[in-house]
Amino acid sequence: MSVDPNIDYMSHDPSDDETPSDDPRLREVQELEKRMRAALATKENPLHDDESTRDRLKQTRSGDAAEDSSSDEA
Repeated sequence: MSVDPNIDYMSHDPSDDETPSDDPRLREVQELEKRMRAALATKENPLHDDESTRDRLKQTRSGDAAEDSSSDEA
């Protein structure tokens, strides 16, 4: 078996479950990536006939806003 010399061993793997970055710009991108991945259709969570990836992304965004407001009230 050959080894690909172009593999970037330091690249981001979303399954790493890393802690969020201390840099606010990077943290924002990490959160966006997480929401986008959650919105994608999978075998375990397929899209319904009347649903789109855009709808799912909006739902996750509104769900995050609801969680933020409830944590602010606590």
